[in-house]
Amino acid sequence: MRKTLKRNLSYDDRNHLYYVSLYYDGENGRRVRRTRTYPTMEQAEQVIAEYRRAQLLGGRSAPGDVFVEDWLRYWMDELIKPNCEETTCHGYENILNTHMIPSLGRLYVQDLTPVRVQQYYGELRKKGLANNTIRKHHVLLHAALGAAVRQGIVGANVTCLVTPPAREAPQHRFYDSSQLRMLFCASEGTPLEVAVKLAGCLGLRRSEICGLKWRNVDLKRGVLTVCEVRTAVSGRALEKAPKSYASERRLAFGGNEDLESLLKRLHRDWERRRKQDTKYNPEGYVAVNEAGKPYQPDVLCQRIAQFIAVQGLPPISLHGLRHSFASVANSQNVPMFSISKALGHSSTSVTSAVYMHLFDDAVGDVVSQVASAITGKEQ
Repeated sequence: MRKTLKRNLSYDDRNHLYYVSLYYDGENGRRVRRTRTYPTMEQAEQVIAEYRRAQLLGGRSAPGDVFVEDWLRYWMDELIKPNCEETTCHGYENILNTHMIPSLGRLYVQDLTPVRVQQYYGELRKKGLANNTIRKHHVLLHAALGAAVRQGIVGANVTCLVTPPAREAPQHRFYDSSQLRMLFCASEGTPLEVAVKLAGCLGLRRSEICGLKWRNVDLKRGVLTVCEVRTAVSGRALEKAPKSYASERRLAFGGNEDLESLLKRLHRDWERRRKQDTKYNPEGYVAVNEAGKPYQPDVLCQRIAQFIAVQGLPPISLHGLRHSFASVANSQNVPMFSISKALGHSSTSVTSAVYMHLFDDAVGDVVSQVASAITGKEQ
């Protein structure tokens, strides 16, 4: 006897088969029902999901006939992937596949309520996700449902009625100039030296360090050009242009004798080894491991963190060394505009938003200067 399990799906407990009944456009505009059997529920549900997605892409689904999963996958494939970087899409798909679809995917879009979305955020919090991470889920779901509203799939965006978690100020670790000197000394002669100094002396991002090649380093003029980055997607290396126009920049290192000497020595070593073995680092990466292979960003970060721990220095990430560059520059009264340009930010407002908490000491200087002007006395 067949028992209906849910829409389009029933189960025959005598023959142990799952029946999938689907409707298709027939001749003269009539709808034709076709029924197929499958040995497992997984196979049957996969067929139903593919059918619903095909209906959705063909514009034949009624608003209440679209699962959240089907809409999210359509939104990713048709609206996001053609317009976003591969690394961005990978991050979105990780959120969808790991959290959002398992929790909300089997609901119809029209049945999604503010209460259910709020519960989803609570589920994420119980899993240990930080508020800022949950906010990323909120932004993603808000964008996907906003597109559903515009395309007539649903009447309203329920995320507009939901309270996302409060934003948490990121806690950045950074070194002062004396700690940077200690790290630089400890890293001398190691494969990590150049990465550490590029981050601490020039404020390069990890992807910029991993993607830097000798063809973009002008040793005669003491200038390097940031125009390529190296990232990873699912363990696969991906090389591309920097994420924004402002990120493409030229940085002078000629005034830093230590860094200049290091780069010249590494370049000579690369040329020498290339003569001995043409397969050695043929692309000409600046930061390479002992075997002459370019680093994956995550691997480089892990190795630097491990190295710092062994040295007994305060823990700090590779990105923290970039923060340290900004902090030391500010302590030397470098204008915010110049710091922003060196970091590759699109505007000083971005620099201020990210690093203002590192510049608290400057506030004390402002207070002292105002007091001196009012009292006529040196503070």
